[in-house]
Amino acid sequence: MAATTGTMIMRGVSGRRYALGIYNTASSAAGTYVLTDWNNPAAATSPNFFTVPETCDVIDFIPTAATGQIEYTSDGQRTGVVADYAAFGATNPARPTGVLPRLAPNRTYRLLVVSVLAA
Repeated sequence: MAATTGTMIMRGVSGRRYALGIYNTASSAAGTYVLTDWNNPAAATSPNFFTVPETCDVIDFIPTAATGQIEYTSDGQRTGVVADYAAFGATNPARPTGVLPRLAPNRTYRLLVVSVLAA
């Protein structure tokens, strides 16, 4: 798979919206982490972790890879919250928004690849 980019949209408790770029490398295999960057779009040099400036709800997740799954991790712990790329795909107008986690400030988050991300 070639590298692809996407976006995760969050709304803070203040009402402010945030857009986090996501970058899936050509080797996004199970057990690796998706690269993320507040400087949209994310790139190959982006970190594989992020923090939020305030308590935020993830209100939309728009990946561009066609298949695969990621799990949100918080401070190195798995959360059990899994997003399926096929369900959340950019071409799916009925993607299930509003079913993703609430993120807290002062925690480090990563997006763990659960099943390989493939185009």
